[in-house]
Amino acid sequence: MKRIIFVILILFPFLTVYSIKPDRRYRFYPEKLGLIYKEIKVVTPDGLKIKTWFYPAQDSLTQTERENAWNNPRIKPYQTIDEQKRPTIIICNGDASNMSWQQYYMVMAYTAKGYNVATFDWRGFGESDEWEMNTDYLVYTELLIDYNSVIEEIIKQPEVISNRIALIGWSTGAYLSMAAASKRPEVKCFVGQALMTSFKEVIPTLRKIEKFKEKILIVPSDYPEELNPIELAPKFDKSTFLIVGEKDDRTPVWMSKKIIEKMKGDTELWIVPEAVHGGPDGPTKNFNLYNQKILEFMDKYL
Repeated sequence: MKRIIFVILILFPFLTVYSIKPDRRYRFYPEKLGLIYKEIKVVTPDGLKIKTWFYPAQDSLTQTERENAWNNPRIKPYQTIDEQKRPTIIICNGDASNMSWQQYYMVMAYTAKGYNVATFDWRGFGESDEWEMNTDYLVYTELLIDYNSVIEEIIKQPEVISNRIALIGWSTGAYLSMAAASKRPEVKCFVGQALMTSFKEVIPTLRKIEKFKEKILIVPSDYPEELNPIELAPKFDKSTFLIVGEKDDRTPVWMSKKIIEKMKGDTELWIVPEAVHGGPDGPTKNFNLYNQKILEFMDKYL
């Protein structure tokens, strides 16, 4: 029962609302899961601090060790399992919540398999610096500045093989990850869940859904059109794994297929049976399988 409650606590907010909805409060900190981590100092060119946690590859804990950490959380001394540099996976958030939710479960799975993992919060989210946002916006172009700043610092870490970086994102975080990856030669792999083709196509799709029919949906005028996934696809040179729910009505299966068809490099597509866009019935509904699929992809290409 404890494990069931624990997983629900982590996964419940795996929701994507398709408009900016910052969450400033962390549910709990990594030490409650017994994770070894350090904070990386990331400051954007416009002077904002981006809260970033770096988790080195580490041994998984026993059930007893996890329960002890949960009940008596303490920050562990930072240490690595060896002196070896390793590939690193950067996980970014969507348009809501913060890095204190499902990211933890992903971190536990990936670090136990020998990867370093980094997570971060956009400006205005979590404990990153305050930045005023209009919640009618679908995205802010400035989030790409945050992402690039995180990548810049991660590749400098002594634990990291600087040219073996993977980016993972879902929904808003998926197209931001693809955009960020397109500008960074250090990035070898991209995993995108619920990836839109373009704002031009996703907005009419959203308007078919009752909750979005009257909602104000603003695309910033300075967001580069060439960074829409459908525009990036023909020249995108990263190994790519797209994940989409069979019943996703926000970024339907046809969007992922359309993007994949335009790519020339290594690509994989997983259409998750019966899954919707996000939440408890999204592609992460079987989280063990979800992480297994991603790890198989990383083992092959990263």
